[in-house]
Amino acid sequence: MKARLMMKRVSAAVAAAAMVCSTVSLETFAYSGSYDNSFTFTNSGISASNAAGSGYKINGTSLTINEAGTYVVSGQCVEGSITVKKGTTGVVLILDELTLTCSSTAPVSVNKGAEAEIVINGKNTLTDSENPANETSSDTTVADAFEGAGIKVKSGSSLTLTGTGTLTVNGSNCKNGIKGAATSTVTVGENANDSFTLNVNAVNNALAADGELIINGGNINVTSSDDGIKASPDDDDTESKGTVTINGGKISVTASDDAVHAEQVNVLGGNLTINAGNDGLKAENALTVGKADGSGPEIDVKKSYEGFEGATITLRGGKGSILSSDDGMNAANSELKNFTYELNISGGEWYVNADGDGVDSNGNMSISGGYTEVFGAANNGNGALDIGDFGNSLTYTGGTIVAVGMNGMAVTPTSGNYIAFGTSGMGGGFGGGFGRPGSQSGQSGSSYSISKGASIAIKDSSGNTLYEATAVKSANHVVFASESLKSDVTYTLYVNGQSVATATLTAGTGQSQGSGQPGGQGQPGQGQWQPGQGQWQPGQGQQPWQPGQGQEQPGQDNPPDQPEEPETDPTANYPKVTKIEYSEKYHQFRLTWNAVDGAEKYGVAVYLAGKWKVVDQNITTTTFTSPKLAAGQTYKMVVCAKINGSWDISKINSRAFTVTVK
Repeated sequence: MKARLMMKRVSAAVAAAAMVCSTVSLETFAYSGSYDNSFTFTNSGISASNAAGSGYKINGTSLTINEAGTYVVSGQCVEGSITVKKGTTGVVLILDELTLTCSSTAPVSVNKGAEAEIVINGKNTLTDSENPANETSSDTTVADAFEGAGIKVKSGSSLTLTGTGTLTVNGSNCKNGIKGAATSTVTVGENANDSFTLNVNAVNNALAADGELIINGGNINVTSSDDGIKASPDDDDTESKGTVTINGGKISVTASDDAVHAEQVNVLGGNLTINAGNDGLKAENALTVGKADGSGPEIDVKKSYEGFEGATITLRGGKGSILSSDDGMNAANSELKNFTYELNISGGEWYVNADGDGVDSNGNMSISGGYTEVFGAANNGNGALDIGDFGNSLTYTGGTIVAVGMNGMAVTPTSGNYIAFGTSGMGGGFGGGFGRPGSQSGQSGSSYSISKGASIAIKDSSGNTLYEATAVKSANHVVFASESLKSDVTYTLYVNGQSVATATLTAGTGQSQGSGQPGGQGQPGQGQWQPGQGQWQPGQGQQPWQPGQGQEQPGQDNPPDQPEEPETDPTANYPKVTKIEYSEKYHQFRLTWNAVDGAEKYGVAVYLAGKWKVVDQNITTTTFTSPKLAAGQTYKMVVCAKINGSWDISKINSRAFTVTVK
């Protein structure tokens, strides 16, 4: 009788096959287990050890498997292929010192509805040398035969790779390495103890499946000129899950675009090293790292544009280091409408060195556990922490967060206790609308600077060190939150051993954030500054320079100006800036706009680093006064109204205007 091996685990499959009397042993091959047949490829043909056996068909140098069983395949062929026939299940292919190249189709194909397991034994290489132009050939026979992958797993089929040897899949001459089509499942490894090596090279996607891609173990090296590991169904594919799940394995990805990209990405275990031209881990929807019990992967993002990106990001366990040229972590997806973005950290150890925002959510952010250390960009257009708008919040309830960056876009928790060193300037978190500063009443208001390479330390009043590090870039603002902080203690920030600022415990205000408020100055956005500060007086919105108020007299500064880009639509029901006033002495400006019928509040945002950043969303007058800024700096700004509980951000770009600080 014919052995039919239905199990996924090859060890169990081989053991079962060994009990079947019709199995054959071929001691001349490196593989010494039991099997149903073995095939040897040469450039001129394929030979079978059991020519009278069933379950296969040979046509020149093309081998088709059409029955369940265990088959050993070896040899070399410059124009050969293996196909598991449509609907055939229970197939185990043992690749034993096999080298196949094919220019007319994929070297290995698992056709629709089929199920196969590839067991890697010895050294094996599969190379797809198809002409990429064949995919769009006017010859339908040529176009239909095009697979564009070293291993093609067709719609509704599944493939599992296991073993102890090495398999190199080369798609760098054509398109993909291993590619699963719609509703397919590709599983790499059985568990974290798998010792095989899988090398995948591709000009497009290296290791991909539109349905599900699961990595359980093995040593996996991926190199791609596009995405490395991917599960991204076509737009018209409504059945495929588009999920990448990594449970284990030692994985190295070098990709010109995203290292890992899917609709949903779950990295629950394993060891990942990433060099990406674009994002390290990218999920169109949910990105989850680590397990609920706090265990998880080790991730080293050595190069990326953004390290982690997903509409929601959940960090539950593991540890990771991120180096990014833009945001380190970013909860965002511009393709989603009316979506609530979230970034939640409940466990793990995370280190971020970003040249954009360090940890950014275009919605809410919550930190309830773990240890997170963030260095944001060394410029005032980004913050170490950043959140969204329309009442979005940064909630701290546990764990440790250290955020080192510049004060221009500094954000502090809106809920929970923290300390902050340094004053904050204009700007803040934007995710499509407006935010508001958290309280910084516990700050000393001291200005200081941290240079790259400087030592940083935070100590309590007893001299105990809570945090110490070497600055990886320049900074002038530090936020620190830990469950060890106490309300009756003064904390000191040291830079190169010198005390530069002090702070006491501060509680978040419960308001969503935008910018911090400058120390020693009044509230931005209210058109009111405190008397005696050489600033505008309350109630003087139309004439800021009044005699006898200790301020400049008319004619000693620049007169009121009109907006550089005034709104011209007479029917528009949103604020139109009617006047911009400048103070050259204090490098400040004030905006005045018309009242909008039904407006509950007004908000002001500034466009920085490619994003609308919130200045204030709680304005009840029709004026806004800026903090002290750098002379000559030009800002693109907009004023919006909140009507019937919603912010009107229609035509936000077209009604923006610019202001240049005098």
